[in-house]
Amino acid sequence: MKDISYGALLAAFLFMTIPLWLSYKQKLGISKEILVASIRACIQLMIIGYIITFVFAIQSPIVFSLIILVMIVIAARTCAKRGSSFHSAFWIAFTAILATELVSVAIWVVFNIVDYEAQYILPMSGMIIGSSMVAVSLVFDRLQREFDLTKELIMGKLALGATNRHASQELIEATVKAALIPSTEAMKTIGLVQLPGMMTGAIIAGASPVIAVKYQLVIVLTAFGNTTIAAIMVCFLTYPAFFKQRMF
Repeated sequence: MKDISYGALLAAFLFMTIPLWLSYKQKLGISKEILVASIRACIQLMIIGYIITFVFAIQSPIVFSLIILVMIVIAARTCAKRGSSFHSAFWIAFTAILATELVSVAIWVVFNIVDYEAQYILPMSGMIIGSSMVAVSLVFDRLQREFDLTKELIMGKLALGATNRHASQELIEATVKAALIPSTEAMKTIGLVQLPGMMTGAIIAGASPVIAVKYQLVIVLTAFGNTTIAAIMVCFLTYPAFFKQRMF
């Protein structure tokens, strides 16, 4: 695969001037967010590129395992911002993301899908952690909204003798479904509307399209399972807070 010059990267970055101009012209007030997000993405990706190059060179499972742990911590902190109204939001998010990551890596290694090496585990874990982070953030955000909508229904069920769990059935169901919308919609259109990133990257790198599809299926199925598990875990660990902090 040929290298891309920094001039070419700058040309790609200049593409972002279009949404910046549209935001300014239409007075949308999102120019700062677009600019900051673009600059952060460039800086973060370049830094991680050099870090991964270093990790590949030393071939230490301990080092890249620590990097994955740092990724999980960052993802959990990001989720916790969405769940700032919930006690222990960080630890709930951290537990869910860590659990799904451990299960994923165990499946990959035990079934000999990939070796426990940085060049495989790091990028694949990044995709898994990212998808779980989105689901957990959506759970925190949607759980509060659904509670506000169903609070009277929940209190009515409690008055009739229902347990906290049964009174919260609609709350939990609606939250989990909403958190999984991005994943389910992506699954429905994969290969038809979009060619996923790992598959595209493998093909560009020269891999057989069939092999690229197999690896992408591993990621897609693992990620979808993880987002579902993480969403359910976080929902069940979080909803009791409403009964402790708000309703009584």
